[in-house]
Amino acid sequence: MKKLKLIIKERRVYLPTFRFPMMRLGITFPFDFSYRMPSVEGLNFGSGVKKIIALGLGVSALTMGIAIVFSIKDIDPSPDWPSPAIYDAAESQKFAMKSLGEGKNHKDSSDSPATQTLKLNIGGARIESIVFTDVQVGRSGIDDSISISASAGNILCEKLEIIDLEAPDFTLATSTAYSLTVATTTTDGSSITSTLSSDPVDYSFGSNRGALNVPDVTGGSFDRIVIASSATSTVGLIKFERVHAHSAGVSIGNLNCGEIVIRGTGADKFRVGDGTGIDSASFRMGGDYGALKVATVASITNNTEKNLSVK
Repeated sequence: MKKLKLIIKERRVYLPTFRFPMMRLGITFPFDFSYRMPSVEGLNFGSGVKKIIALGLGVSALTMGIAIVFSIKDIDPSPDWPSPAIYDAAESQKFAMKSLGEGKNHKDSSDSPATQTLKLNIGGARIESIVFTDVQVGRSGIDDSISISASAGNILCEKLEIIDLEAPDFTLATSTAYSLTVATTTTDGSSITSTLSSDPVDYSFGSNRGALNVPDVTGGSFDRIVIASSATSTVGLIKFERVHAHSAGVSIGNLNCGEIVIRGTGADKFRVGDGTGIDSASFRMGGDYGALKVATVASITNNTEKNLSVK
């Protein structure tokens, strides 16, 4: 057997050569130590070392890959309109953006699970149009499937259109309209109380220069759609067409519009009812829900009441 020859302070010490047959690795000595510190005179590794190095690199790469995968998994990408989330139109406009920016995911907790709510905050913004077509909304346990309101100031709107709606109930609360149309609706009881007034203004949006673009939403399914304003905002057109809701209805308030149009495009195309009977109105405008001031009534015609329940 070969010996490892070690000279320490002019003394010779012999040690055996180290071999590792399981790894097919051998290390051949001797070392030659000169002066007081040892130095390597020859060192020869067998071919098995390459395999060990390759294995080590492979394990390291795999570990890093797994770490990256799990780190990416924990990152929630910012949602884009109209994915269910909270969007801030005023913030997008503040940063001189032409279109609505990314949204923020709803927070999820054990007490309040994240919902499939599409919420648009428009306080202080100037928006060309907000349009929803062929959309499905509703979920048990919520107050409204569609909500449009202002907590401060008002939403100034050239035109509000609600066409071919299907929902358990509909409420238009404190608002003004220079021109009002309610036509070809079928409801489980209607209550329309408006006051003729000189207060309403015939708003016109004017130029779309500098206005924020909110892409039209066609199709899709949400728990609810919320348009909220915390300061006076301006919108050219707000339109909901062929929107179908269940379990919760539509609530609108604090709008000052040039024109409000609520209509069906044909018999039984606009259906609102909760099944309580025509003596308990499911379609409500003004009255106990807040003053509805109008300058002119363009048309209130072809509206039918019957026992109706939208489930």
